[in-house]
Amino acid sequence: MRVVLTRPAGRGAEFARRLRAAGHAVAHVPLTRIEPDAPFPDPAPFDGVLFTSVAAVERAPASTRWPRVGAVGPATAAALRTRGVRVDVVGEGGGEELARAWGEARGQRLLLPQARAAHPALARALRALGAEVTAVPVYRTMTLDEVDRAALEAAELVCFFAPSAVRAYRALALPGTRHTWGLGATTRAAMAEAGLLHAAWEP
Repeated sequence: MRVVLTRPAGRGAEFARRLRAAGHAVAHVPLTRIEPDAPFPDPAPFDGVLFTSVAAVERAPASTRWPRVGAVGPATAAALRTRGVRVDVVGEGGGEELARAWGEARGQRLLLPQARAAHPALARALRALGAEVTAVPVYRTMTLDEVDRAALEAAELVCFFAPSAVRAYRALALPGTRHTWGLGATTRAAMAEAGLLHAAWEP
């Protein structure tokens, strides 16, 4: 199968390796790039810090005292552990799922380092649980002006890892129809909103 990965440059090497080992032809076509935004706050005054992306992990201070830490899914948890951060809670790939996994939150001061245009699901769910949420845009996602349209048009399956890539792909208005796959609840929700065909496929 001809598979295209749409993650920003420098990400997804292990995922691509697994696909190639399974016999797929893999192309990496970034649709967005990550740029720094606001400084990462000192996490020490908070009762917890919840990460929803590897990009947010990359903006975290290299050495600091961490309160309880949550990760939206295994990839984000692995990135935190690589930086020496203990992960206390790992969700199943979506903001609302992470809030449920976090458990009791009433009265807690929680920090959400995230993208400038982050999906509000996690903050909304935590506030509904009674938490005091501080969301800080530590990075922003920018759409690339030039992409490899030929590789996208030749793909049998296009893989998305963030809603921003879904929106960038949709804006290209590529001819033809191809299967798509998304990682995480918010990415799949963006795909559904964009009317993209979702493949019943597991990598």
